Amino acid sequence: MKCPHCKDDISFFSRTLNKFGKERRCPHCNKRIKMKQSWKLLLLLIPLGIIFHFFILKPSAIAMGFSGNGLAALSGILPVLLSFRLFSDEPAE
Repeated sequence: MKCPHCKDDISFFSRTLNKFGKERRCPHCNKRIKMKQSWKLLLLLIPLGIIFHFFILKPSAIAMGFSGNGLAALSGILPVLLSFRLFSDEPAE
């Protein structure tokens, strides 16, 4: 993920993005940021996740001898996690 202010990379698993509390600041430029879902991207990724699940992931798991039932959670959670984006939380001047 990239900071909307300085365009430096911030890891999804970084301490900055995963700390408790509402206020988050970029570790590079120290400006306020917020993380929320991009609904357009989520609406694009959900059908792709369903197609990936039914035509690639589940048949591969069944071919390897697994039931493939637990993979539905992975196919549902992955598009949601990938749709998070960083936005500015600085007050408008």
